[in-house]
Amino acid sequence: MKLIYCLFIFTAFCVLSFSLEKNAQATETVPPAYKNTAGNSTFTSPLSTSARTYQLLIHSSQLTGFVGKNLTGISWRNPANASSNWPAADVNISNYRIFLSGSVDPANRSLVRFSDNVVGPQIQVRSGSLFIPAGSYTFGSSPNAYGPEITFDIPYAYTGGNLLIELRQSGFTGTSRSQDGLSSSSTPNYGTDFSACWKSTDTATVAPTNGNFAIVQISTQQTNLNLNLTAFIEGRYNNSTNSMVSDTAKVFLHNTFSPFAVVDSAVSVLGSNGNGNFIFNEALNAVNYYIVLVHRNSIETWSSTGQSFTAGNLSYDFSGSAAQAYGSNMIQVDLSPVRYAVYSADVTRDGTVDLTDASLIDNDAFNFTAGYVLTDINGDLVVDVSDAVFADNNAFNFVGKVTP
Repeated sequence: MKLIYCLFIFTAFCVLSFSLEKNAQATETVPPAYKNTAGNSTFTSPLSTSARTYQLLIHSSQLTGFVGKNLTGISWRNPANASSNWPAADVNISNYRIFLSGSVDPANRSLVRFSDNVVGPQIQVRSGSLFIPAGSYTFGSSPNAYGPEITFDIPYAYTGGNLLIELRQSGFTGTSRSQDGLSSSSTPNYGTDFSACWKSTDTATVAPTNGNFAIVQISTQQTNLNLNLTAFIEGRYNNSTNSMVSDTAKVFLHNTFSPFAVVDSAVSVLGSNGNGNFIFNEALNAVNYYIVLVHRNSIETWSSTGQSFTAGNLSYDFSGSAAQAYGSNMIQVDLSPVRYAVYSADVTRDGTVDLTDASLIDNDAFNFTAGYVLTDINGDLVVDVSDAVFADNNAFNFVGKVTP
């Protein structure tokens, strides 16, 4: 008993560790071409002793790895020519505000008003003081390591498009530190992939000045995504009670483009009302996926179109119409309320209901097989003629899976 208990604890620990790892924070450098390459210039606004307003305009082409993720913080790094760690003593910036929003194309950056560069709602993701311990920004490498993450107070859900990072910081007493950056006059793709502008105050609204682009590391967090799914299984549904015998099912999320690769999967129980919650760790918000329902002895069924998560949630109901399934590949199992279900009796899980499936059910019925077995189609834990009916009917009607 003690050994079993220890194994249980160890297994639980491994599962928890794996779950935490899958949801761990990740980081990406912008522009991505400079992840392992130092910039060709510097810029001081992010950590200047004088107050600054600073905007980074980033084209969507530089952010493909961020789509559907929460942005949770940013970091800066010393330029390659730094000769010492910074700061020499602790620094406290009394107000360090960060705003995120959509952006105009970097090529269309305005030097008339800061607000002209903002597209859509501007979200303040950080406010308050910023404490920087002595020696936080190191030197001696090319590129140097990033300094401490400047964590957002609230995450920013990035769903695609150009991104604007607006920094407003109040300055501090001490020595400014230039950050690794890219020259506005001599960097390839400055003005198309990225651009920047600034002003010597943290309350600026007009007349921004052309600026170098400070290379930035952006932190992301992929949160769990929840699919609230409603689906019924033909053989397990009872139209007298308007309910079904619950069972475990698996959902795969497939890309909506050829070859329709699997992106993620989750297992849950579809209850008597057909409802189940499926939790995904690899899928992203704002990306379309086919929802593919797989049950142990039913026909694999795809959603009619791609579906996307918004803010970590998605609801999909297969049951209201055959058209909810790709190719309308479901059967009506109830007239009131109107309900459709995935076809049952694919015992071999080969994508069709045929003589092979019927034979397996007939053999188990002949042998009085009972229990939670694949050939028990209606979920009553006994294999008999009532299970064989589903195989016979669906085989006669050439029922099989329909996929893109």
